[in-house]
Amino acid sequence: MAWDYTKLATTAKKVSDFLSGKGVTAVVKTSRYQTQIKAVEVRHNGTLESLFKQYAINASLTDLTPVEEKSISGKYKAKVVTLNSASAGAAKGDKFFIVNTYTEKGTVKTKELAPEKFGLTTAPYTTTTAFDTAVAKGIKSNKTIPAEIQTAINELYKVVSANTTTRNTIPFSPAAKKAMAQVKPQDRQAIGKDFGEVLSMRWYVSQPFGKSFTKAEFSTISNEALVDFVVTKKVGKEIIPQNISAKFEAGAAPSIGAIIGNVSKVFKSPSGDILAAINVLKALADDNANTSTKILAAMATIKHPAYAALKKVIGKPTFTITDISTHIQKIASINKTPKARIAAFNLAFKDVYTALNKSASDDSVAIVFAGATYKKYYSLIMAPMGYALVEYMNKQAVYQDILNKMSRAMNTEQVYLNFVGENLEFTCKVFSDAKFKFAYGANAKDSDNTGIKFSML
Repeated sequence: MAWDYTKLATTAKKVSDFLSGKGVTAVVKTSRYQTQIKAVEVRHNGTLESLFKQYAINASLTDLTPVEEKSISGKYKAKVVTLNSASAGAAKGDKFFIVNTYTEKGTVKTKELAPEKFGLTTAPYTTTTAFDTAVAKGIKSNKTIPAEIQTAINELYKVVSANTTTRNTIPFSPAAKKAMAQVKPQDRQAIGKDFGEVLSMRWYVSQPFGKSFTKAEFSTISNEALVDFVVTKKVGKEIIPQNISAKFEAGAAPSIGAIIGNVSKVFKSPSGDILAAINVLKALADDNANTSTKILAAMATIKHPAYAALKKVIGKPTFTITDISTHIQKIASINKTPKARIAAFNLAFKDVYTALNKSASDDSVAIVFAGATYKKYYSLIMAPMGYALVEYMNKQAVYQDILNKMSRAMNTEQVYLNFVGENLEFTCKVFSDAKFKFAYGANAKDSDNTGIKFSML
């Protein structure tokens, strides 16, 4: 989505002022990654839904992609809020980003609620009854999780297993409402992310597209690309295994490396635009390079005008990110004041920024040149280059086509789970029917702090 950052910031200011006037700890916070991004930062020891209800703000909260979240806040979870009616001094339809900095520590650790912790990865399940029995036994026998978490996941599972409708939204039972009310926000996230795989598999086999299953099983390969469980279904006379990726909320954006291995299976003799795009994706999937090196290789592959401009500045036919840093380091050592360094840098790389139609923010440049040395000088060039590369790929239909064909070869679907108010909300998306978006969330102080990912729209 293309965000109107100016309008988002204006709305954030109105909402922040409103909440502050009610005694809520609320400020407008500027992203440390991109100065144009502003968010309402609150400190509230409950859910954001409860905060809005308390102060009569009629609004809907929507998840962001992981890359967008990181652009807004590298530490706290961010969401986008849409006002359903005029509220908090803003108009119906206005949007703003929000972050809750309340950090009460959760009680469960990462992966503590994953399927293997309940003994669910040892065998396939051929009936829902067998799966229900195994889950109940697994929850009861797990003595490491707190009682309130055990109760909550047990009640949530009962809600999903008892569902006989084809609706995506399943209301909590009274018992589930009571149990989830005792769970800390951080633990709700852990339940959704890890135990969500169990809930998602049970929901999937209750739906029309999954009811014909002959067996369902969790992946036992922890690093298997995009596959959390497999449901083998009977379709006509065919028995077809369906790979499924389970996501909570927006879910983590998969890396390009997760599917690049399918290129040779799908494209036997690629040529022209397809071959060129495949080579870009291969450059971005290189396991032996950091993010900035991958971006540089990809920009060289597509022969982007900015790469040619950068080559002219560096003065070498082939060059690395180390060469970029060395060149910028010389500028810093020759010019003794931050102001002089910034002026000399902007002059030297003016044509590169012009070709990218992107540049490092003023605050990033100031931080990098505040001292005589900096660890990653190249970030001033490579972060804008990363954003330009993503923009380029998102405008080229050939990348959509390649991702669709590779993911179709993987026979992969994605099931998304969200806790929306007092409901479980499931959505199933088929990779082969999807459109994709590339994203990048690093900044010009450290262009390697996130990779280039792709996500399903």
